[in-house]
Amino acid sequence: MKRIRNKLIIAFIVFFSILLLSNLSNAAGLKLKNLDYQVNLNSDGTADVVENWKIYIEDTNTLFKTFEIDKSKYKEITNVSVQEIKNSGNVSFRRIYQEKYHVDKNCFYALRNSKGQFEIAWGAHAEDTTRTYQIRYTIVDAVKNYVDCSEFYWQFISTESEIPVNIVTGTITLPYAVSNKDDLKVWAHGPLNGNIIIVSNDTVKFEVEDVRRNTMLEARVVTPTNVFVNNQNRSSGEKLQSILQQEQEWADEANRIREKRIRDRENLIKILIIGAIIFNTIGLVLAIIIIRKTIKYHKQLKEYPVLKPQMEMKYFRDIPDETATPAEAGFLYYFKNTGLQYNMSKIISATMLDLCLKGYLSFETVAEKKDQIRITLKQKEIGNLSQDETVIYELLENIANNETKSFTMKEFEKYARAHSSSVLSKINKIEIQVEKQQEEKKNYDKQYIQTYNQWKMKGVGYVFLAILGMLCMQTLVIPAIIASIYSFRVASRYHTLTQKRSK
Repeated sequence: MKRIRNKLIIAFIVFFSILLLSNLSNAAGLKLKNLDYQVNLNSDGTADVVENWKIYIEDTNTLFKTFEIDKSKYKEITNVSVQEIKNSGNVSFRRIYQEKYHVDKNCFYALRNSKGQFEIAWGAHAEDTTRTYQIRYTIVDAVKNYVDCSEFYWQFISTESEIPVNIVTGTITLPYAVSNKDDLKVWAHGPLNGNIIIVSNDTVKFEVEDVRRNTMLEARVVTPTNVFVNNQNRSSGEKLQSILQQEQEWADEANRIREKRIRDRENLIKILIIGAIIFNTIGLVLAIIIIRKTIKYHKQLKEYPVLKPQMEMKYFRDIPDETATPAEAGFLYYFKNTGLQYNMSKIISATMLDLCLKGYLSFETVAEKKDQIRITLKQKEIGNLSQDETVIYELLENIANNETKSFTMKEFEKYARAHSSSVLSKINKIEIQVEKQQEEKKNYDKQYIQTYNQWKMKGVGYVFLAILGMLCMQTLVIPAIIASIYSFRVASRYHTLTQKRSK
């Protein structure tokens, strides 16, 4: 049992450590406290973008920003620059033209990477700190002119982003104001808790909180074509109606999801309320039952008062009588602690010394080996020995030489190893015999022990009920705690084996 318990403890520690390390790992790494986009759309269809990153960094030397290369959405990204914003003065990073996993400090590259993406990467070389970076670039052909409208459709955060963001903000500015605000149409795609609004005839703003890892964020701005008069990225077809239809379908789907979440939340609240009523009703019934039982326990405590000595003594014997054998004394002494089996070597040694005092055996040092002890058995009637002493004496007889009736401690150890099964069988008999002897002497009562264990288990059961009450049955907590206290108090009246008492 002890080995099993130790293994369970080790397994629990390992599991807890893995769980703790996993939580620490999830908490570590990178997190954007604030991500802000300033997008200036130009009349030629290009877009000048400024990204401001306020980011917490833990032991990271390189940061990455990637774009999927898609000629149908834009032509290329140019004019890239990176700088760190500091109170003491901004630091502009030097551009290199080689892809690296670890970019040198204060350097950056902007090129097509080995995965076929356009990638901006810069050396951060920071540990457990918050830094602010500014990335600038120009998107060529970011806007497309159709016959009936112009469209800017850009994905600011992709599903491949591994960095969570506390809050994302952005401003999109048109090269010219639209004459009619109704002609300016805007949409955002991503988390349902975001907002995109038309601030004025030439400015759009968006904001989203708590953007998790692998969550995309897009914005779509549609204007009349005269806003981008110099745009050469043109199409001969019409697009406005298909855009409106597509966005309406997506909006309907988003509303269905949002409404479902609201319904699910409302249903969950109803279930929790009903569950709380049911559980607290059950808890109230159980509390009444427990209170009635506690009153009964209180009466039982009065029937079994705490036993106190009738006279003051500075010293008293724990063992009931002086005739107790070492095994009997050990049984009573170790009963509440480790038990007799865990101290059997001490019991055997003490019994052998006691048998020596009673004249059943003798000890002497071996002449040629001063560190060896020889035990010699005396030819004496063993009928006066107790059962536990008889078991040990018979074990010694089996070890002793038939002619000399003696053996050394080395021979004792050798015999025990060679006949381990029979030796263990005899040793197990010792505890059985002692328990029987103590019950006959009325120093040990199985009924008291069973009653003690029953009350103790009641106390533990009430503790679990109190814990359950804290979770879902508040009315059960106080009665269960009081009942557990009374159960342990009643149990305490039964645990002393050496006291004999009556009602």
